[in-house]
Amino acid sequence: MPLFLARLPAIPEGEARFTLLDVGQGLAAVVQTREHALVFDTGPRFPSGFNTGEAVLAPFLRAAGISAIDTVVVSHGDNDHRGGLAGLLAEIPAARVLSSVPDRLSPVSAEPCRGGERWSWDGVRFQMLHPSVAYQQSLRKGNNLSCVLRVVAGSGSVLLSGDIEAPAEDYLLQTQPLASDVLVVPHHGSKTSSGEAFIDVVHPRFALFPVGYRNRYGFPKAEIVARYRQRGIRLLDSANHGAIQFRLGGGEGVRLLGSYRQAARRYWLRQSVASSGDSASLLK
Repeated sequence: MPLFLARLPAIPEGEARFTLLDVGQGLAAVVQTREHALVFDTGPRFPSGFNTGEAVLAPFLRAAGISAIDTVVVSHGDNDHRGGLAGLLAEIPAARVLSSVPDRLSPVSAEPCRGGERWSWDGVRFQMLHPSVAYQQSLRKGNNLSCVLRVVAGSGSVLLSGDIEAPAEDYLLQTQPLASDVLVVPHHGSKTSSGEAFIDVVHPRFALFPVGYRNRYGFPKAEIVARYRQRGIRLLDSANHGAIQFRLGGGEGVRLLGSYRQAARRYWLRQSVASSGDSASLLK
């Protein structure tokens, strides 16, 4: 991963760099602006003590020159999204932690993520779309409480959806602006998510599946992959591509910078896996 980052220039004002990391079956992503950094989810922790916050996120951030995180968002309480938090914070401090389950992150001090909260860093806009206070009061726990974050830099945008399922998708369709160039697919491509109306309204150019190689859940599900493929959306997944990185903003709106396995390609790797092109044929 340090080799993947070494050749990248400083981020201009009004632009952002978005990286979906490879943490196996789980989710971890980083949004960088010129002077700020946000981490969205921290991947899993295993009974052995190995955790992706310490083993993946911290080395990536250090290689990017980030010695402190402005905000960590832990979308919800599942281990594959929050497990690496303590390991990450032991290596790199964070000024603020937001979560839909702040009470489950003890001893880390966390605040609730609130739909409607907005802020701006270096000309890049961050919009917390979900969950609203009313939605939280109606649902005590579960995937549908996941923090949902939209990041807009110029004419480029990314939507981070945690593990929301059909009920939360339908709620968001009625209440929030969702159109985004890059969509981190809800719930790893589960059958419970990615409703057709949701995909159509988001209308992404790229759909990213954060999944582990041959994971025990069978994610992403074939029928969900087909929904995205039928719409001509470019499909990429962390199991086959490793870390995937985009530039948001600038003249192109959104630009795929590449994937780790493309940048670190070796002759013994299959060309189809190493390519940063359409990965639809790789998603089973």
